Amino acid sequence: MAGNENSGGYQPNAPQNNMGISATGGAGSKDGQPNRYISGGKYGEGQALMQQQKSAPMSTGPAIPQAAPMSMESLLSPSNNPNEPVTAGVDAGPGPGSDILPANLSSDTTVRENKVIIDQYLPMLMQAADLPDAPDSYKRFVGYLMGL
Repeated sequence: MAGNENSGGYQPNAPQNNMGISATGGAGSKDGQPNRYISGGKYGEGQALMQQQKSAPMSTGPAIPQAAPMSMESLLSPSNNPNEPVTAGVDAGPGPGSDILPANLSSDTTVRENKVIIDQYLPMLMQAADLPDAPDSYKRFVGYLMGL
């Protein structure tokens, strides 16, 4: 018979499982950040720094908040807002229009306003595109704007 009944699998008393190594990796250990010898100082400073590290261990830091579990929803899940029409927030159909949406979701620029801005700055952009060191990508971009 190969092996024995105690081989294989996780063995909590095995030496590799009791090394005090942090499960999150890095240079830390389960007891906190290890002390480090800092060389290059004057005679005796390295030992003094080691003693200082031992006497003032680093804190563990703030706890990382855990995200709330996400609820699984699909197109077939019941609505979270059963009394609200599906067209709410759209300027068509029943329900409130786009005026109920947050300000950062609506754009104030229109195609006409964009055209005015392009026409205003296009001469300067074309001059920059004619420079000898202008990248080809910039020249293509200006060409695209000229076609609008």
